[in-house]
Amino acid sequence: MDLGIKGRTALVLGGSKGIGRQIALDLADAGANVIVVARGQAAIDDTVAAIRASGGTASGISADLLDLDSYGRIHDRAVAELGAPDIAIYNLDPPPPGTFADVDETMLAQAYHSVVLCYARMLRVVLPHMQQQGWGRIVTIGSGTAKQIVRSGLNFGYVLANSTRVAAAALAKTVAGEVAAQGITINTIGTGYIDTESNRTWTRAQAEAAGMSFDAFRANMVQHIPAARAGQPQEMAALCLFLCSQAAGYTTGETILCDGGMTNSIL
Repeated sequence: MDLGIKGRTALVLGGSKGIGRQIALDLADAGANVIVVARGQAAIDDTVAAIRASGGTASGISADLLDLDSYGRIHDRAVAELGAPDIAIYNLDPPPPGTFADVDETMLAQAYHSVVLCYARMLRVVLPHMQQQGWGRIVTIGSGTAKQIVRSGLNFGYVLANSTRVAAAALAKTVAGEVAAQGITINTIGTGYIDTESNRTWTRAQAEAAGMSFDAFRANMVQHIPAARAGQPQEMAALCLFLCSQAAGYTTGETILCDGGMTNSIL
């Protein structure tokens, strides 16, 4: 299927591992020129090499994505190497788990910084080019907590994500309405329990904190998922690619879940 993005430049933040890597690979397979941004140079180089080995075009940038000033530098390098981004994927690490008693205001501020403020800065640097050309696609790899908060009945608290993901989704929806007439879509994918290396690391840590085995904690998570399994990065990437496609031009301002039916909210 031709997604209509051949020759477009795609900026993938957090694109060297897990879901972000799969998105970068699939965008390249669809004909986009991909800029992979992350912190670790080795993982960046590995992803770029995999794209090039498959005949795609890619470049890598190592940057601290929690530094607001880095976004302008990333954009300038992208323009110099492959062109101004027509597609932008925001995929930073989620806030750590914890109940309200486990966190303090400094941790709340840090979570808001990474989930909302850094996202806002990315929007500021990528939108002018998209507005000028009358086309753009922006997708955040977010969380189902924007639809339904996570409670501690799952053996962990999630107050930081519960408090900030809603704000990020509201910002995305607000800006989406401001730029929709210019051919730009802005959407969020609510990530479910996806089987990645970072998910397995998180599961191990939560299992240990709850005094459970890895398998028991994982089974506890999966029993709440109607699909009765963890999701795969390829399933997240497939949804992301559709939202980046020419065909998805009338879908904007949405938070769309990829969680196997786990979230019980109606909307």
